Amino acid sequence: MYLQTPLNPSVVKPKVHFYFVDALRGIAALWVVLYHAALDDRLGQLTSILPSWLVLVVFHWGSLGVSIFFVLSGFVIAHSLREATINWSYFRSFCVRRLVRLTPPYYFSILLTLGFALIAARAKGEIFAPGGEPVSFSRFFTHLFYLQDIFQLKHFDDVYWTLCIEVQFYTIFCVLLGLSQLFKKSYHWQFSRAIIFLPLTAIATLFPLEILNHTGRPNYFLPLWYSFLLGVFAYWSWNKQLKSIYFYFYSTLLLTIGIMKSSDFVIASVIVAILLLEAGRNNLMQTWLKQKSLQFLGKISYSLYLSHTPILGAVVFITSKILNASPWSDSITLLLGISCSILFSRVMWQVFEKPSIKWSQNIKIFK
Repeated sequence: MYLQTPLNPSVVKPKVHFYFVDALRGIAALWVVLYHAALDDRLGQLTSILPSWLVLVVFHWGSLGVSIFFVLSGFVIAHSLREATINWSYFRSFCVRRLVRLTPPYYFSILLTLGFALIAARAKGEIFAPGGEPVSFSRFFTHLFYLQDIFQLKHFDDVYWTLCIEVQFYTIFCVLLGLSQLFKKSYHWQFSRAIIFLPLTAIATLFPLEILNHTGRPNYFLPLWYSFLLGVFAYWSWNKQLKSIYFYFYSTLLLTIGIMKSSDFVIASVIVAILLLEAGRNNLMQTWLKQKSLQFLGKISYSLYLSHTPILGAVVFITSKILNASPWSDSITLLLGISCSILFSRVMWQVFEKPSIKWSQNIKIFK
């Protein structure tokens, strides 16, 4: 990923390519694809003959790809805002850039999902109800603004919940960073960043501790805020804006909580954050996982994440009509599903995601 957010348009800084970050993003996306491929026992014949540990790691743990996404997002956004002086104009431009970057591929994936759901409903003689509920104006409208989680409405595609949370992460983090700068400038608070960030950090830690509970998947940022912050703190530690001892204290605390509560999500988040910090400190960001295949996956990871569910569903539906149930047919279904998902994502990246990246980069950010 090329990372550059110039504070002043007259100052152009060299772009930094974090190959390790790109590769981790690609691995996370593929892991999520494998998780969804095996949902609802769709690969039951194949998984029944595989070692249980392999099924656990390759398929069942695939949902942990989301934890990788969240930590990487914190790391990348902290890098993007590393020299920013945040005021209202900057905040507005920042939000517009993020939305322009995310939204065109997202909107296309909504149309794709609804189209495939309509075809599937006709083929099966069922009611058109993507996500298990009929399409309504409120569902469609809230999807356009990443608000369906806030209003507790069903997603057209289950993967969209992470986008809703990510948008909240970006917005809240930029606001908090701006407040810390304001208080430092206005009141000369030496530890303004700690004063601003510590309360929400402490509250977020109460969720994995299960002192504060949320039923089911969270529809707002706080229960998973710790995962995003781990990425932020990893970057700040690498960039000498936070002493490493504080990062490792927080990481150790969360790791202990994760082990005590048997939370794979917490443990995975901590591991990824530590890997990011150590890669940065040892000058390995541009050398670790630089293989072309992993970089390719990283490039198309967002498109792959957005589009794989309807593609997998279509492949499973077609192969189930043609092939008899067996480990071999499941293997063919899996390979076809992954291949079709990757090929489609490559086209989607070229047509929708690549232009959205350029459009977002053309939006100037001013002081």
